[in-house]
This record gives sequence, structure tokens and C-alpha cells, in this order.
Amino acid sequence: MDENQTISADEMLENKDKIKTLLLSTGRPGMERLLDWIENKTDLYTAPASTKYHLACEGGLAKHSLNVYALLRGKVESGLLTLKEDTMIITALLHDLCKVNFYVRETKNVKDGTKINAYGKEVANWIEKEVWSVRDAFPVGHGEKSCYYIQSHIRLTDEEYAMIRLHMGSDRNGYPDPFSESAAIYPGVVAMHTSDLESAYIVEIRG
Repeated sequence: MDENQTISADEMLENKDKIKTLLLSTGRPGMERLLDWIENKTDLYTAPASTKYHLACEGGLAKHSLNVYALLRGKVESGLLTLKEDTMIITALLHDLCKVNFYVRETKNVKDGTKINAYGKEVANWIEKEVWSVRDAFPVGHGEKSCYYIQSHIRLTDEEYAMIRLHMGSDRNGYPDPFSESAAIYPGVVAMHTSDLESAYIVEIRG
């Protein structure tokens, strides 16, 4: 992880415009209402994507959403699977809506290397540092929360619901496993999950 990741104000504005344009292009009833809620009641366009891993910086969440969209679109354009345009846009750009109003800035004591103490021993060096922390006011689950927020404004298809709800992959060890069972019906469930992973662990870590 690059702790010095930053996104300029101009890029944040550009990402905001891209997201709004793409979502409006779906023509989904209620989309204008959803976008109004996003802009006036959430921090989607300025929030980080994580606390300390991928895109842990202002504007990271919006950029991550666009990265996932680009990767998912690439899979469809390659012929790997078939998805409707509006399904690609809605699932990729809104899969992490659960992370709005979720991260806060706090000052904490964190380890920063080591130092030699008064007795000549090497010990941890603690410093005060401003970090991102989680403050979850609605802890109902990850994909579940995204689906709840979205469907408070627009309707999702069964496929879109499965893709967003299960974008983190399998979340239980027993049988039946909703991820594998849904993936057998909707290939987009797998494509969404892998696009999310590729974005977080390849595109954003390196870039």
C-alpha cells in the first residue's frame, strides 16, 4: 500500500461527473432521486475506499467504483460473459454504496518503526497520526447495506441484487453456499467479485 496515495480535486470532480453521467444513462426509474440522495446526504465522491489498504484517500471510493466498472466492462467486451449495459453500470458503480458515511478521520497513536530507548534497547516508536477509521451507524452487513440503500430509490433485477449482495464472495462455510449457487445462475456474480478483487489488489495497489 502507498500511504501517500492522493486524488486531486480536479480528478475527484471528473470522477463525480463520470459516475453521474453513467448512472443517468441507465434510464432506471428513480435514478435521479438516488443521485440526489448520494450528492446531498452522502460522501460517496470524497470518501476513501478503505482505511489503510487500497485508495485510502479522499475520493478513493468513487475512483474504486469506476475501476471496477472498467474491469467488469472489459470482461463483457472480451466475450467472457453477457451483461446488459445498465446492469454493468449499476452494479459496478454502486456495489460499495455501503461505504458512504462510513469512514471518519481520527488521530491515533500508531507504530512508526523503532527507536532506541533510554536503556539502549530497541523499542517501538509510537507517534500521533491522523488516520481513517470506521464508524458504522448501520451495521447490517456489507453487500446487504448496499442493496438496501439502492433499493430505497430504484429497483434492482434479481441478477443485479445477487451481484451486489455477493460481490465480496462466499461468506459462509456451510451448505448451501449462496455465492456458488447464485454464480451458477448468474455468471455476473463471479465477474463482479473478480473485478472488485482485481481493482483493489492489482490496479489500486500498484497505481
